[in-house]
Amino acid sequence: MTEKLSNGFGRIARVSGDGARETANYYAGSGKDERRLVKASFFTGVTGGVLWYVLILYWAALGFSSEEIGIMGGTGQAIGIITYLFGGFLADKLGRKRLFLVGLVSTALGLTMFLAEKNFAIFIFAYGLTSMGGSLSWPSLYALMADKAAPSEMKFFFAVQGFSNQIGTTIATFFGIFAPTFLRDRYNIELSDGYGLVFLLTALCAVVPIFYVLRVSERRTKVEKLSLHFTKKLKKTLLVYCLQNALIGGGAGFVIPWLPIIFNEGMGATETQVAMIITLSNSVLAVGWLAIPKFAELRGSVALIAGSQIVSCVPLVLIPYSPGLIFVALLYTARQFLMLVPSPVLNAYLVNIVSGRIRASFLALGQVAWQLPFSASYAAAGYLWANNYSKVSPFLIAAAFYIAASVIFWAYFKDIKENVEREEQAENS
Repeated sequence: MTEKLSNGFGRIARVSGDGARETANYYAGSGKDERRLVKASFFTGVTGGVLWYVLILYWAALGFSSEEIGIMGGTGQAIGIITYLFGGFLADKLGRKRLFLVGLVSTALGLTMFLAEKNFAIFIFAYGLTSMGGSLSWPSLYALMADKAAPSEMKFFFAVQGFSNQIGTTIATFFGIFAPTFLRDRYNIELSDGYGLVFLLTALCAVVPIFYVLRVSERRTKVEKLSLHFTKKLKKTLLVYCLQNALIGGGAGFVIPWLPIIFNEGMGATETQVAMIITLSNSVLAVGWLAIPKFAELRGSVALIAGSQIVSCVPLVLIPYSPGLIFVALLYTARQFLMLVPSPVLNAYLVNIVSGRIRASFLALGQVAWQLPFSASYAAAGYLWANNYSKVSPFLIAAAFYIAASVIFWAYFKDIKENVEREEQAENS
């Protein structure tokens, strides 16, 4: 038994090493545009990390209740949903680069608005702008990336981009949570003022990727009449993907954006300890993204994605039962790793099962399905938590949603092959 385990871990280590080397080799041989998108992703990771992990602590430091936080978060996400409804569609028709730039500018403007004094309405609008920016940027970026790499290499491109993005998130999350506490304890600066400084620096970082993307080339295509090109088969595929994505979004809203407060107020972690827990998780995930493409070649993309997400529910439900913060950190890291490490493989798989002309639309509609229930559960969770962050039920609800989503994804997509573009070319030849 011990020998089998040893051989199993040895094989995992070898595959991980091979995967990391192949991903690094891909980046070493990539073109200027690919490198610009990877570098831009580092800075979008900075803004994303602050908005995802730090913002909720900023709101708490300003004295907003859980109900108010839920409403601000849910409303901001709703604005992102509305944007997804037309953002990916316009990116496919008018240009991915153009919409990507609009999204980056919107994010930068929204971040500057968080520098205002405490104001419920202004913060909703600010978060709405950043959500709109993300909704325009995300599908545009991945559709633009898909045009730069061959189908067989796409998962490596997505992996190195995800690694760069996650490094930015890791650095921003650690300093975004640690710095305000340090300034308070060392220089007697108000915690909310420390977070304000974090958002000032983040707004400056949000401007940098604009200059990288401006230099990215994009294939000139004829602007088509604004209509969608979804076949009957693709409509069914989109429907199933949206269903499973809706379940994941609905489950996530109850717990995931609340974790910094749960650790801080529900489990007694200091702000520094919260920063360390999240930094550990993000660092492990970043390394995992370099290695994961190789694992997809062993069992297939769909099996890897569904299996990893289902297993991630085990550490998730154990978090509220943890006897100490060390166990919380390990369980949270395991959950984040298992749930999110297949992301580059998933994104590469998705852009490979739809034709190039509708990639941004497909991804955007999938995100609508994720964000709509996420927005609702985010808002509802504020009342469920009711300023008591030691509850267990939200974790169980989230896990149930995740498991149902993963089973649906595996049952349908296990028979959906990649390389749609190649099939279309063969049919037209």
